[in-house]
Amino acid sequence: MLGAIVLLVGLADAPAEGATSEPHPSPYPQESGSVTATPHATPTPDLGQVLEPSPNPEPSAPAVESMQRGEPDSDALVNSQLDRATATGAMEPRLAGADRFATSTAAARAAFPDGAATVLIASGYSPADGIIAAGIAATQGAPLLYVNQSSVPDGVAAEVARLGPESIIVVGGEPSVSSAVFESLRALAPDVRRFGGVNRYETSRMALVDRTTPAPTVYLSNGANLVDAPFASVAAAATGNGALLVDGVAPAVDAATLDALRDVGANSLVLAGGLTNIGAAYEQSLRSAGFTLTRRAGADRHETAVLMSRERTEPAERAIVANSMSAPDVSVAAALAAASGQALFYALKPCMPDVVSATVEAAALAVTAVGGPEWLGAAVLANRSCTTERLASQTSLNSEIRATLAQYPGSFSVSVRQWGGLDAVTDIGGAIRREPASMMKLFAAWAALKKIESGAAGFSTMLPSGVDLNNCLHVMIHASDNYCHSDIVHWIGIGQLNRMIADAGFPNTSYGTVPNGASVLYAGNRSTTNDLVGMLEKLTAGTALSRPYADHLLSLMGIQIFRTRIASGIPPGVAQVSKPGALWLASGLLQADTAIVYSPAGPYMISMIGDAGPPQAALRAVSRTVYEHFNGPFGAAMVYPAQQMATVRATALRTSPGGAMTVVVPAGTPIQVNDANRTWYKVQWGNGELWATVHDLRNR
Repeated sequence: MLGAIVLLVGLADAPAEGATSEPHPSPYPQESGSVTATPHATPTPDLGQVLEPSPNPEPSAPAVESMQRGEPDSDALVNSQLDRATATGAMEPRLAGADRFATSTAAARAAFPDGAATVLIASGYSPADGIIAAGIAATQGAPLLYVNQSSVPDGVAAEVARLGPESIIVVGGEPSVSSAVFESLRALAPDVRRFGGVNRYETSRMALVDRTTPAPTVYLSNGANLVDAPFASVAAAATGNGALLVDGVAPAVDAATLDALRDVGANSLVLAGGLTNIGAAYEQSLRSAGFTLTRRAGADRHETAVLMSRERTEPAERAIVANSMSAPDVSVAAALAAASGQALFYALKPCMPDVVSATVEAAALAVTAVGGPEWLGAAVLANRSCTTERLASQTSLNSEIRATLAQYPGSFSVSVRQWGGLDAVTDIGGAIRREPASMMKLFAAWAALKKIESGAAGFSTMLPSGVDLNNCLHVMIHASDNYCHSDIVHWIGIGQLNRMIADAGFPNTSYGTVPNGASVLYAGNRSTTNDLVGMLEKLTAGTALSRPYADHLLSLMGIQIFRTRIASGIPPGVAQVSKPGALWLASGLLQADTAIVYSPAGPYMISMIGDAGPPQAALRAVSRTVYEHFNGPFGAAMVYPAQQMATVRATALRTSPGGAMTVVVPAGTPIQVNDANRTWYKVQWGNGELWATVHDLRNR
């Protein structure tokens, strides 16, 4: 019997696309995509080492250091399968380490406590390599371990030594696994060899044709968008067939792919995923080449996972689960599922998707999560569905918000929408039409950008007031200027603006009617916190405006200077974009704010309107309540200075906009802004108020 084989799978491709690091739009339009990505200028919360691109260019030719081939004999393969079956039954509910390398060793120890006939090693920063390795895991009887491009982590080296390999196969060129790593592996096994292609497609073909038995069926998946590829690898393992990464958006299959398929005796092909990833033209070219085709594509990646999990000859006993946003975990999970003969699924951090939860429950599968609690929460380990968790979260959050509001005077509407996780929607009076104060400016800014997007206007378009649209949009959001707000509303026209708002799906939001040129401040404008949260959802999704224009508005919200409400109820360092409002009514001062908070647990949208004289402290308290509901308790909240801006140069402060100069203050002087008149900002100076141009000030 040959000694254990360690197989390193590496790719020459420089990009490190992850399971959902999709260079093109998601193949599932109804999905939000990455929960951690912030698609505008606001900083993204750091959720760990995720999807880092490899810094290495493609090699000019395949890197080959040794091409002799070693195969474990049948006894070794049978023994490894017995070991896997024994280990799988005792597998822990969670396999995770301090980093991707430790997670890979945790999975190897769990599935192969007595060693393995083969070990797969891939670059920890090249998810495509890991997916290819997962496709080999079953045929080689192997776990997957990660290495750096230029070094083997100590923990990984120790795990390779524990597994006891006598042969090591390195797959991939220098950009993925360096010669230094190749040489260091010689100290861990007497026989070390390498094969690799110039890119992921060639490496995948080489892995396929390296089989010792025919593959009458081959599972094809898109090699650029890897969301479906892990399921193809696991399905191939579960049926004793092959898996192959292809350029599914090409107009036709290439000759090299056809040769590889014919080399392994394939006559039936299963396409994993929808037409976005493997297009109709590519599919037709395969049919024309004589293959029988079947497609497995659900409405989203979770349904596709369920469909692909049925591709097996023996029933699974365990669900191996990973968060599709963590590519390193996905590859380890796929290799683990393939090597142990178990099913692979995706889950969200807070819950198990309904279709996955139902499948796991119906088959009485035990659950093993690959990845830490920052990626997969306790509800996933318990197989609690997203619907169950969503309802519980909504009920709990409603109760918590009501308890907070009971401590303050005023009448409130509050709406909260969690984005990209549970998608929980909570509202207290969220459908009540109220005066939204300056939050109405979000709809005016959206409509103006919509006209720019359509080509009917430009940022340089001059408004009747003599201020261009770019500057008016800036000051209207940045300092909540009422003059530019009226300028933009009348420039569009109140009737047309209301039609635009209604047509965009906000039926409870409208401007009151006032004569052309009159202020719209007390025009009878109305909105709901549900509509305001809905606008933030559509901006985040890029459906209210195309991405550049949506990002522009969100960026303006990110730099606006009045932050004493929602922004002052969250921890320091947590990114947010917001648009507050305040307005004197007969019942007292209305307090309002609308924001997106990019919390570690994922972004959420929140909108609040409080009238009948509530204090700002009430909005801060609700903001803290919502943040802690999603993320847990924290200490002191962020505190912003009253002097939000500073001078960028020696600046003249004037008695009125463009009026007489009163005093010149040096550059860097802190300035408190109280109000605005288009591009002139009213600032606090001593016990009085003076004016400075916006171009002389910067955010602190």
